[in-house]
Amino acid sequence: MDLSISEDFLKVLEYSRDEALRTGWHNVCPDHIMLAVLRDGDNPACAALEACGVSSGHLKTLIDEALFVNEQVPWEERESVHLSESAVSALQAASLEAARCHSDIIGPVHFLLGVCRVSGSFSHDALCDLGISLRALVEASGMDWNAYGLARQPSSAGNVTPVSDRKSPGIPDPALMAAAIEQRLREGYSTDNPIAS
Repeated sequence: MDLSISEDFLKVLEYSRDEALRTGWHNVCPDHIMLAVLRDGDNPACAALEACGVSSGHLKTLIDEALFVNEQVPWEERESVHLSESAVSALQAASLEAARCHSDIIGPVHFLLGVCRVSGSFSHDALCDLGISLRALVEASGMDWNAYGLARQPSSAGNVTPVSDRKSPGIPDPALMAAAIEQRLREGYSTDNPIAS
C-alpha cells in the first residue's frame, strides 16, 4: 500500500509555513502544522476536537502562547522556511496513524492522532492538559476503537506478531517523505502520486 496526502492536508502543510512566519520561526515544527490544522478549521481533525469538547480557538491560543516570539519572519523569506526534523517525525507518526486507521491517504486527523500519541510538542502537552486521550480522539473521529491499530498477522508459531512500524510496506521513509512533501509544496497542491513507497 502506498500512502498519499489528502488535498486538505496539503493545504494544511502550505498554511504551516505561514504559521511559522507569523510566530517568528525559520523552520516548520509540529506545532505550526497543528496551528495550520486549526486555521483550516473545516477538517475531520477539528471536528474530532470539537466532539471532545475542545474549542479550536482555545487550543490555538494555547499553542500560540507557547510558540510566539516578538518578531515575525519577513514574508520575503517564506521560501527559505522548511520542515524541521521534528516536523518530519510528526509526519511519519501521521503516516503510521493512517496505517493504524487502515487508510492509504494521510489526512489532518491522522496528524492529530500522531500528535496525541507522540510527546515532545506544545500541541501534545496542550491536549494532555485538556484531558484529551488518543482513544477519545479515535472515537470522536468515528472509528471503532477495537478496530483501530496496525494489522496483525499470525506467525508460523501461531502467535500474533505486530507488523513493524518502520518496515511495513507502504510506510514511507522519513527522508523520502520530507523531500516529497517539500517538492509538492513548491509545485502546489498536486496529489497525483504517492509520497513514497
